[in-house]
Amino acid sequence: MSDKAKTKAKAKAPPGGGGRRPGGPGGKNKQQSRGGWKLLMLVVVLGLGLAVLPTMVVAAVGMMPTLVAYIVDGRREKYAAFSVGCMNFCGVLPFMLQLWTQEHSFAMAWRIVGDPVSWMVMYAAASVGWIIYYAAPHVVAAYLRFQLDRRIQKLREYQKDLVSEWGDSITRSASAEPAGDKPAALAKPEEGEPEGEQAKS
Repeated sequence: MSDKAKTKAKAKAPPGGGGRRPGGPGGKNKQQSRGGWKLLMLVVVLGLGLAVLPTMVVAAVGMMPTLVAYIVDGRREKYAAFSVGCMNFCGVLPFMLQLWTQEHSFAMAWRIVGDPVSWMVMYAAASVGWIIYYAAPHVVAAYLRFQLDRRIQKLREYQKDLVSEWGDSITRSASAEPAGDKPAALAKPEEGEPEGEQAKS
């Protein structure tokens, strides 16, 4: 290859060696942006926690069953944590509202946390979440079974209507035809009779 051809090939080649590598600067930028968002969210949560520290005390004590459900649940979707967390938050919310409307202070927060009735309400709501988590699949399965039985019943009624209109012959299968309906060429020859004579007859 001449020097002119080499210079033309270099001129046509894009700067940077063609495409972008999978692990190049683009992937690093995405990872850095995700890490930045996580850090920002952590700072925001910590800032809100410091601003409403009495509320965080009540929430931390009341939402313990949700943390346990998140640790115990081995699924990636965390269905148990979601179910228990929703009901647990419903049990904690009235005490948080009581804290906000009456007196937002550590004394009031410790008073709520020290009351056994508060623990009973918050943890009973979390137990309802566990009941929903274990009972929901059985309820859905029973509903689907009921729907399937109804569909089968409708199909049987439709089959009865077809039989009453067209007769029992509609239910016969093609494989259940009698042997006498077969052509003579396909019938087996009788004993002692040559095959050629049967075909002629």
